[in-house]
Amino acid sequence: EQITQQTYFVDQTHPAMYRSVAHTSQVDESLFGKDSGRNGTMTKGRRTVTGPLAPSSIVISADELNRIRNGSVIKTEAEIAADKEHAERLKEEREKLSKERKDRMKELEKRSVMLAKKSDVEIAEIARNKAIRNMAEKKLDENADVVKLLNSMAQRATAFTIRDQQLEEKERLAKLEKEYDERLDVMIEIDRVQDIMKRENEEQYRKTKRVEDRKVINEQIAARERMRMLSLEAREQENQAMRNMMKKYEDEDRTQAAARAIEMEKSRKAVLLANADAIERKKQAREMEKKEMEDILIYQALKDQELARREEEEEAIARSKKERQAKLLAQQEKAQNNAGKMDELRARRAAEEKERNERKKEKAEALKRKQEMKILLESRAKQAADKLERQHSAKLQADEAVLMDMEYTRKMDERERREKAIKEARMEEHRVQLHAQIDERERRRRQTPEDNSGNIREELIREEAKLAVIRDQMVKDLVAQGVNPKYLSEMRNVDIGKILKR
Repeated sequence: EQITQQTYFVDQTHPAMYRSVAHTSQVDESLFGKDSGRNGTMTKGRRTVTGPLAPSSIVISADELNRIRNGSVIKTEAEIAADKEHAERLKEEREKLSKERKDRMKELEKRSVMLAKKSDVEIAEIARNKAIRNMAEKKLDENADVVKLLNSMAQRATAFTIRDQQLEEKERLAKLEKEYDERLDVMIEIDRVQDIMKRENEEQYRKTKRVEDRKVINEQIAARERMRMLSLEAREQENQAMRNMMKKYEDEDRTQAAARAIEMEKSRKAVLLANADAIERKKQAREMEKKEMEDILIYQALKDQELARREEEEEAIARSKKERQAKLLAQQEKAQNNAGKMDELRARRAAEEKERNERKKEKAEALKRKQEMKILLESRAKQAADKLERQHSAKLQADEAVLMDMEYTRKMDERERREKAIKEARMEEHRVQLHAQIDERERRRRQTPEDNSGNIREELIREEAKLAVIRDQMVKDLVAQGVNPKYLSEMRNVDIGKILKR
């Protein structure tokens, strides 16, 4: 049986990795005495075994042999310290070489990854991982005690700035209100003075106008008095001329009195017959009008009362006219007996003609009102039907709109639920990834050797520089937002390194 032995040592920086130092069997034959028929070769006092070993043979490594040899040598404290220092120096050199080799391999790996052509899926995955790392770093930065302290300081500075702005705004509003009150008082005083001046001007104008009106009225009274005197003189002259003419006509009338008396008798008889006929026709016309008005008496009751009142007024007017006519005729009978009778006849006929025309006009107006009422009722009925139809249509449209709104609301609710579920799933996935990143980072940090003080110091310096940049950016953003710089001195003077070393 051929034995193949390999010896390993543990790399202290990476406990999980081992490095091979020998790929063949190396056995110190001096430990097994002289060659007595066993397979092997002697080399400077040591025998290298090349054949199969006996069951009772023991094999140790070269390192173990060196340890045994070194342990059997008696050394002083200085030699022990020198050996220890030499061992530590060798260890540091090995670690340095190992670190350089790993950095070189990582750089080559990064370069090969960057030079390699990536697919769309790989590009998307890289971008996604980068975004996740950025979010994780941002989350870690936000959870840092320094960032929380800076946020609290920023909020306090913002609150102080808002308080100052509120005080300034309050003072500005009070000043504006005071200025407004003063301006309002001045305007009120100006309006009062203007109103007093206006009333004084109006009073002066009224006084002046009353004086002028009094003058005009006096002039009008004098003019009317002159006109009245002239009218009286003209009337007196006209009366004198009329008396002269009446005397002249009396002489002529005496000669024609007999002939006119006979003619007037005939005319009176004809007039009486005509009046009787006219009265009969008038009665018949009234009967016909009454029959025609029976259809609209219910609606025209008030109108008939008004018409009756108007008829009474017209009859009173007619009676007064007749009385005036009789009085005039009586006054003129002395001068013109026949002329007065003919005037009375003509006046009576004119009054009857006027009454007939008014009756026809009232009848036409009544028919017109009846037609208009009929059209109005039909129009109202049509409007009511149209209104009912519009209300029904509006109700249908409203019901349809309500159904559409309910359907739209249901769809929007369903869509919001789906989006919310997707968002929650993504947030949960993102949270899991963040926690995984944080756990991985914590695990790597814990696996880092405790004696790596240089890396920790560099990490602290980098963290302090990063937090200082965050602090400066926060100060710049707050100043851009209008925060008073005097409240940001606490943020500028905060000792980030001291906080990180706590």
